[in-house]
Amino acid sequence: MKEIIVWLIHTPAGTIGLVAATVALFTKKGAALHRKSGTFFTISMLIMLISGFIAAFLKESTGDMLLSVVVLYTVFTAWLTVHHKKNETGFLEQLALVWIISVGIAAFFMNFSEREVGTPNLYLFWASFAVVCAMGDVRNLYLSGLSGIQRVIRHVWRIGFSLIWAALAFTDKIVKMGGSNVKEMPEEQMLYIVAVPTIFILIIILYWIINILFFSRKKFGSYGG
Repeated sequence: MKEIIVWLIHTPAGTIGLVAATVALFTKKGAALHRKSGTFFTISMLIMLISGFIAAFLKESTGDMLLSVVVLYTVFTAWLTVHHKKNETGFLEQLALVWIISVGIAAFFMNFSEREVGTPNLYLFWASFAVVCAMGDVRNLYLSGLSGIQRVIRHVWRIGFSLIWAALAFTDKIVKMGGSNVKEMPEEQMLYIVAVPTIFILIIILYWIINILFFSRKKFGSYGG
């Protein structure tokens, strides 16, 4: 059952998400094609993550389940950021805050209960990440929604974070199709496989953040009216 979910739902959805994200990254921001590809990315990622959570549950992988709900949160809140008009929030933003706080609390306690080598530090990372996200959500709610550059930056970094994990998941599936397993590879080879897509996406996201902050402030300053 798990393999059916992974190969018939999870992997195809992730592939569509990566294609849609590529189109969105290299098209004019705010244009019709950018918005449509962004919608395809969001829907595909939600399908990929929900199916991934189910597969992780079936194989009793707590770490993968936690990763699924964290990335599901970043995709969802990235979409929410541009779904509303500027300076507008609603029940879904409040729900997202409760969501990430719950994830952070769960990860914090998992940090003390998990005995697998190396895993506790990972849970502590997710707990810390949840705190950072929750602080951003509280600020967003306090201001009744962001506008202009702040709004765009919130959308970009959350999409970028989500895209990194989508790319890593895609890489993992490609490796498995070749009859290998990333977790069983030599450390240097695994680092190379993980680093290439991560660094590539980080460069693109940093480019857009720098471009928005220093070269396109006027263009994005009134975004989302």
